[in-house]
Amino acid sequence: MKRLLFLLLAMPLSVVVSAGPPNTLSGQVLACRDIVPDAARLTCFDRMAATVAPARVSRAPESSKPAARAAKGALDPQRTFGLSHARIVAQEASAAGVKELSHITARVVRVRQAPHQAAIFDLDNGQVWKQSESDGTDVFAKAGDSVDISRGFLGSYWLVTPSSQRFNVVRVR
Repeated sequence: MKRLLFLLLAMPLSVVVSAGPPNTLSGQVLACRDIVPDAARLTCFDRMAATVAPARVSRAPESSKPAARAAKGALDPQRTFGLSHARIVAQEASAAGVKELSHITARVVRVRQAPHQAAIFDLDNGQVWKQSESDGTDVFAKAGDSVDISRGFLGSYWLVTPSSQRFNVVRVR
């Protein structure tokens, strides 16, 4: 039982480590790229750009300055030391007022096969999702079909086709 608990707790850590160290520029770019809400993704990229390029003179209205100071304080290395990168991104999204979705619905633009017969779903919203593990079952989804992707347990996601097929999927892009 202790082994199972250890494996379950170590899984999210291995996913974060495999994406690249969050303190490197490439790790930060990859983390920003994976943020789903456009506003939070843009905020993440803007934060990275501010660390690389010199700051420009801001002409922001006075009402937005306290929010900017609060966001800057949240990203202070002294305040974020010891937090996982996923936790920092979640705090940033929360500070930006981004609501976390439980599911999305989109139309399939294209279904293609990956190596090992896993299906890859290109959606009309620009996202690309890949079947986690192919069990050899034929995928009954085609271009134009509306699919629903919802959150599962332990960071998993499920794609449901119009014919009620369920696939465990991971987001590729």
